[in-house]
Amino acid sequence: MRCVIVASGPSAEGFVPPAGVTVIAVNGAIEWLARADYWFTLDPSADNMRRMKRRRHGVKYCAAVSDYIVLPAGIDRYKRIARRGEAPARSTPEWWLWRWSAVLGLNKEAGQINTGNSAYGALGLAYHLGAERVALVGVDASAEERVGRGWPNDLSHLPLLFESALSQIDVINCGAMVSKLPAMSIAEGMEWLTQ
Repeated sequence: MRCVIVASGPSAEGFVPPAGVTVIAVNGAIEWLARADYWFTLDPSADNMRRMKRRRHGVKYCAAVSDYIVLPAGIDRYKRIARRGEAPARSTPEWWLWRWSAVLGLNKEAGQINTGNSAYGALGLAYHLGAERVALVGVDASAEERVGRGWPNDLSHLPLLFESALSQIDVINCGAMVSKLPAMSIAEGMEWLTQ
């Protein structure tokens, strides 16, 4: 299985998924993407709860949230795995990992997804679905305005999250995130997925 995870970073502006590739939309990306096979979130915000109640036809909705969160009927629920140790120096990428109770690496247990960021959780979903190759689009780890609307929190921890999965899954970055992930343009990345 080949998969593209689409978040709402500015580099995703105008992205149209190619045919024959599984598409996982993250949070608000579902509102502007031409098509998606899955929708995923780790964030039970009011906006995401609304998205879960007003689902797009033909899209499978998935969420990894705390046990006390009540989800609408028809949502595939995953157990959200979170951990916190001792707090590192404030305002560093490591502090943001700690702040969001992030767990590095992809969870191998069926039905469990490690937390840290919804796009990273979507990578955990792709792993559980059996994806062999994954391209990230719109995972920019920047403070710039999202496609559609809104502004992200600090995303400086994203490179650490995605790099922690490199030994488990073949993943490339087609966005603006600076990391150790192989970087390609969107056109190159979609060609890589379909090879």
